[in-house]
Amino acid sequence: MDRFGKPDGKVCQEWKDAISAMVDGELSPSEQQRLWRHLQTCPNCRQHYRQLQAVRGRIQKANWASLWMKAIRENRRLKRFLFVAIFATAILSALVTSSLVGRFQNPPLMTPTSAVGIFRYHLHNPFEWTFNPTCPESCRCMAEKAEVVPVRLNLSSKTHTWERMGICDCLGAPVAVYLATVEGQPIMLINFNTKLLPLKSEEGTLVRWFDKDLHCYIISDSHLLLWQEGQQGYALIVPYGKVNPISLLPHLTSGR
Repeated sequence: MDRFGKPDGKVCQEWKDAISAMVDGELSPSEQQRLWRHLQTCPNCRQHYRQLQAVRGRIQKANWASLWMKAIRENRRLKRFLFVAIFATAILSALVTSSLVGRFQNPPLMTPTSAVGIFRYHLHNPFEWTFNPTCPESCRCMAEKAEVVPVRLNLSSKTHTWERMGICDCLGAPVAVYLATVEGQPIMLINFNTKLLPLKSEEGTLVRWFDKDLHCYIISDSHLLLWQEGQQGYALIVPYGKVNPISLLPHLTSGR
């Protein structure tokens, strides 16, 4: 999806630290926007950013595996414990195979609790995949990976209001996640394909808004709207009492 020229390998020194901070999830939204604008015009820095993302993912997986294997090699008691545990697990698995098969056949679900959990987690942690919210090509790429339709947030003060967007795989299926700041408060829109991640609307208040049936929930300090349009599912989450989520609905438009 890269429409720029081939890089020559020289990373801009003034952006090198910012790129590392972006990968570690340490940049503020305003700093991220400045860096994204630079990455759109600099293929070398963009390649460096992608390489750091890949290395970070491999290190996270390798660290846990190497530490665990080292502990096993150096600890005889742990070896014996693992042997017993594996043997017991095999026996238990054989006894409950039929029930486990039935459970694994059921797909993961998007529930009010899981939507609020994604909201709280990704306020402070980077997404599995990160995309440029002001780049139409990045929006299309995210939509293809999550099998959804891109969503825009257009407010009177800004034409492109999303500050961050990416893909979360916390529930076992890719979902598109959008973050913005409205009235000084963080808001999040989660867009998911209901064939991959069915929507389970638990007890809540049903609100009819034009042609939409909105399921409204207050969970702790979060206000949540859940609804479905065809195969597209949506979860809009805002801090309770700070922003009215229904007032944001007229400003949400899909890429259809």
